[in-house]
Amino acid sequence: MTHSPGHLISSVRLSRRVSIPLFLLLGLSATGLLFTPLWVGLGMLALLLVVGVALSLSRVTITAGDQGLSARCMGIFHVDFAWSEILSVEEGPVTGVLEGAGYRLLPGGRVGLLIGGPTVEVKDARKTYLLSVEDPQTVAEEIRRHLATANSTP
Repeated sequence: MTHSPGHLISSVRLSRRVSIPLFLLLGLSATGLLFTPLWVGLGMLALLLVVGVALSLSRVTITAGDQGLSARCMGIFHVDFAWSEILSVEEGPVTGVLEGAGYRLLPGGRVGLLIGGPTVEVKDARKTYLLSVEDPQTVAEEIRRHLATANSTP
């Protein structure tokens, strides 16, 4: 399926459930730089800053187009669904540090585009996907509305 611009359904940034522990880990990693040679410490500090900025800019966006649903994570990962492929949309579990952020392979054969927090669960014939959202009930209803409209047109 080709990606076409569509109606933005959800756009959510990195959850505090994930960002606070990750930034604490980055901070603790930076303290180890005190015991390294200056050039190694500066290089590692630059790397930690790049990782921190990348994490702070992380987001998951979900859009509905004429052909289907599209979910993007961190500007790198994406999943596209044709409306005819979607079997169900439900509220999903709340995720956090244990599930991670980004494109995640999860237990039970599920795939996640996650940044922590609430999710919606989108099932198609191949897999079940967890997509991070701010308000799972509203997003699930919006996707179902688009799905019903797409399935009612010949």
